[in-house]
Amino acid sequence: MPHQNIIIDCDTGVDDALALLVALRAPSCNVLGITCVGGNVPLSKVVRNTLVIVEHARRDVPVHQGAARPLLAPPITAEYVHGSDGLGDIGFPEPQGAPTAEHAVDYLIRTFMETPDPPLLITLAPLTNIALALLKEPRLEEHIPHIVMMAGGITGGNTTAAAEFNMFVDPEAADIVFRSQIPKTMVSLEPISDGATLDEAEVAQIEACSSPWCWAMGRLLRKNLIRLEQLAGCPHPVSPPDLAAVAVAIDPDLAITEKRHVAIETRGEHTRGMTLVDNRRFRHLMSNAAPPNVAVVTAINTARFQALVLNALLHD
Repeated sequence: MPHQNIIIDCDTGVDDALALLVALRAPSCNVLGITCVGGNVPLSKVVRNTLVIVEHARRDVPVHQGAARPLLAPPITAEYVHGSDGLGDIGFPEPQGAPTAEHAVDYLIRTFMETPDPPLLITLAPLTNIALALLKEPRLEEHIPHIVMMAGGITGGNTTAAAEFNMFVDPEAADIVFRSQIPKTMVSLEPISDGATLDEAEVAQIEACSSPWCWAMGRLLRKNLIRLEQLAGCPHPVSPPDLAAVAVAIDPDLAITEKRHVAIETRGEHTRGMTLVDNRRFRHLMSNAAPPNVAVVTAINTARFQALVLNALLHD
């Protein structure tokens, strides 16, 4: 697997933390920087949680504060999923480090505009930071080589019947990013729940490792396994959405993608934040069909996903 430079934009709750730990420890990844945005929890907690995870991963990576709220709408958070602290209320110690002084938007613009071989961008959060960067520097879309996004659903949502959380929080920002000319891969809810799963066997292997990153990963996954078993009434595998996006970014061959046109609904009373995927059978023959603008992930190889996660965490 080729070595690659990446930047991660996140709103660190539990699922972002799992994704960050794998990205930070994966042998093929060099995380240049992490940008934070308000989402799962308020921005101050996102920054704190990101610093906590970077330190548990034993990496020295700059963390940048970004937008505290969506472009137009009031902030929406999800403590009911991620706990009051955003990390499952497990009791992680306070971080020793601090965020950099450079704002996330300025960092994104500077890095992508000035780097001869710009990195891959992975987004695990509402797209507010990315939209603000594009608005501030319109030429930026010519300098971002690819975005892999945890974003949206093909058939529905998880926050509303129509909308996935990241899209629902800031659909105006998502609309700006999806309309841009940046090559995009959308990792949506359906293939994650079907393919990007970790069960008791994988969690036990991670828990058996004594490294600080495995300790953190194991605690977070175990909390999720317990919660899902309580909700389902029986053992149920974990399907971390942000971890799936990182895995697809690291190893694109573990996913099947199809080029589709995806539009973001910003005004619907019941469909705000919906990712409207054009799946019409004969869309290429229809005069009203917009050209494809996103590679939509439709399937994820479970065995390959699990192997990638374990390889990233269990090597020294």
